[in-house]
Amino acid sequence: MQKRVGIFGGSFDPPHNGHLAIIKNAIIQLKLDTLFVVPNFLSPFKDAFYFTPNLRLGWLEQLKKSFENENCTLIVLDFEVRQNAPTPTFKTLRYIQDSYDFGENALYFLLLGADNVESLPKWEQYSWLEKNVEFVIIPRNGYTIPKNYRVLEFQEILISSTQLRKMLENGEGVALKDWIPNSILESVIKEANCKKIEKHSRKKSVKF
Repeated sequence: MQKRVGIFGGSFDPPHNGHLAIIKNAIIQLKLDTLFVVPNFLSPFKDAFYFTPNLRLGWLEQLKKSFENENCTLIVLDFEVRQNAPTPTFKTLRYIQDSYDFGENALYFLLLGADNVESLPKWEQYSWLEKNVEFVIIPRNGYTIPKNYRVLEFQEILISSTQLRKMLENGEGVALKDWIPNSILESVIKEANCKKIEKHSRKKSVKF
């Protein structure tokens, strides 16, 4: 039987309900046998992360029960976090192929946001990726998806991790309950508050 394997990578900085909705929709629409959720150490397109890789990894592990499905095995993969550096997607896929016995005929589906489509041909080993995975595009407001790509039928949730980080910085913790899963909300707010205290302490310690 041909295995169907999904890979959903990202910063998850922090994870939110939009991520969970993508996961649930992908499992059903792509009829996945296995889905890898892969937090990165640092996105190749960013200069820094807000929450540490291990925190983000731990939160996804906590959320695993939220998106478990009897027909699909969910794996929160720590491969990119363990590299301690930005990791090209093709290396992650090769690691999965080498480490898991899905068989030579397995079908691989790579989930990525519509904002990544334009830069996709510039990804490292793009030609190899194109031959080894089917790209499945997650709609994002303001981005057009070319017709040659498969699209995840998904009602976009109008929130992003960037917006959530701004809300955390502004102390809008109450509003976050609509966007961040309850099981990790307290921890996310606590870690954000610690970051603000550290930032404030550093400013006070600067001598002029």
